[in-house]
Amino acid sequence: MSSYIFFQMHIMWYESEMVTETLDSIYEALSYTNIPVRLRFCLNSQTYLEKPIEGRSEDMFNEFINHPIMEKVEILYKTDKDSFFNIGDWRREQYDKNSKYTVWGESDCLLPRDFFYILSEVSINQKHLISFASRKMWDTTWDCVEHIELKKYPRTLENVYQAPIPFNSCDIINQSQLDEFNIQYDIDILLNNDVKVDGSLLCISNNIDFLFIPEGMHFVREDFCAEQVFKIKRIPQYIVSTRIKGHNYSHAKKRLNTVNSREDVIFKQYEEESTLAMTTFLNKIR
Repeated sequence: MSSYIFFQMHIMWYESEMVTETLDSIYEALSYTNIPVRLRFCLNSQTYLEKPIEGRSEDMFNEFINHPIMEKVEILYKTDKDSFFNIGDWRREQYDKNSKYTVWGESDCLLPRDFFYILSEVSINQKHLISFASRKMWDTTWDCVEHIELKKYPRTLENVYQAPIPFNSCDIINQSQLDEFNIQYDIDILLNNDVKVDGSLLCISNNIDFLFIPEGMHFVREDFCAEQVFKIKRIPQYIVSTRIKGHNYSHAKKRLNTVNSREDVIFKQYEEESTLAMTTFLNKIR
């Protein structure tokens, strides 16, 4: 059995102001693991898609670069001196087949406090995926990965409990709220009947010997592409059904110091290239 966990994360410069709380979350979770965790982050200051309104993109990283956890991190930089590179490229390249798990960290996703402890203790003797439970998602296709206690509540744009803790995926959740909810339940890991991947905190076991994100797929739906490949290859997915992750899709600081949007011509160009790469790749392996 591999003796370490590989946690990797791709951070764009315009995400920098929300990253400190994510680093705090990772730092806290590290204190509960029973095996080492290897940390590798990409700090991406490229401006092919987004350009800063003011200042230099690379200076945005000053928001968190002195966080205590950064002393433990292997940092790789991507700049405009490099060809276009994004999260799909990073996730394709940063799979460590020798680790117990490769974890897809995301800059907008807080960890359950016992995240690394659970991964260090679990023992599954086959290639597999582990996902941590989601809050109420936007449609029924995600029901299979929702927290087991949230399944009984209706899907609504309002808070499902009408309580202080935000249980909908469109709501922002903080670490205290995440911990307050998770601590109520014993750890329970269930085999999913399907494979459903949203990317945040996806844990991929060791010895995966096939490509799950193709060359040329830089971003946009790379998690969906990986999901389809894992289905084709019959890789089972297990859900930590009693631990929600704090994935804040709608974080107010997710895209700061830029006015560029996903409607830009340049974005559409790269999006089409990535989608074509995915479609071609999946058609070949089906």
